[in-house]
Amino acid sequence: MTRLFRAKIFHFMLLGILLYGVDGYYSRYQQRELVCPSKFEIDSMAAKWAQQNRQPMTDKLRQALRQSAMDEQMLFREALIKGLHKRDDVIVQRLLRDAEFLGVAGGRGDQIETVLAMGLLDSDEVIRRRLIQLLEHRVIADIQGQVPNDQDLRRLYDDNPAISDEPPRYSFQQRFYAGDTAAAKMRAEQALRNLNGEESPASADVFLSGELFNQLTAREINEIFGAGFWSETNRTMSLGQWFGPVKSVYGWHLIKWQAYFPGVAKDFATVRPELNLMWRREQQRGGLQAYVTELRGQYRVLCNDEV
Repeated sequence: MTRLFRAKIFHFMLLGILLYGVDGYYSRYQQRELVCPSKFEIDSMAAKWAQQNRQPMTDKLRQALRQSAMDEQMLFREALIKGLHKRDDVIVQRLLRDAEFLGVAGGRGDQIETVLAMGLLDSDEVIRRRLIQLLEHRVIADIQGQVPNDQDLRRLYDDNPAISDEPPRYSFQQRFYAGDTAAAKMRAEQALRNLNGEESPASADVFLSGELFNQLTAREINEIFGAGFWSETNRTMSLGQWFGPVKSVYGWHLIKWQAYFPGVAKDFATVRPELNLMWRREQQRGGLQAYVTELRGQYRVLCNDEV
């Protein structure tokens, strides 16, 4: 009888452990659910990106923005599942301030649980970014102690001329004629004829970034005027001579090169500290991307409309 009783207790305990495990798994399964950004949200992100980067939006970039938003949502959810919000002083203090603002009564623990139950974490952008950062730091922590060898650094040196070579720089003046229209281009062409004929050209439009640009690289020029602008302006490199019109993402420009500063090569020893930093960042990005890729397979995705 005693043996049977003990067997029943063991089976009850085993069943309890099993049910606890199943409940925990199901709870995590429910939390590992992502909702696709709506078309309106993607449109808003795309408009903001295009304005900040001064480049036209493409379907490929829209898909990248959508995936980035979903990855951010996924990392936030995963940080919550791991309970990182309960072990960070910054987040705890912010939750307590939220509880005080809302008039939530009780002790610290009760206040925090009440605020969490109200779902305020989802709408608190500060806590959201903090949690994602905490999770990312945990992921890349194991990489911090790794040290690159000379072969790793040589590969970076050979593959990244931007770090091994100081790029050429250019100083120039520009005149701007706003609008992607034939009329705007005709205004620029007439102004060019006047400038080269030493006549006074009609007034140009205001370009917010200015009229004079000093010692810019090709990349920096493209960042200001839009992708591909440098390749068009680089076709003519006659100092002191107006040429154009050249099209940017804003309209048409006349350009006059004023100075050219040739690039300078840097040897391996000079840039070794920068290569070390580049290698560490490369390893961190790779480790984080591998983690994100693996995590995507654990989440269910719910989409209601087309991007």
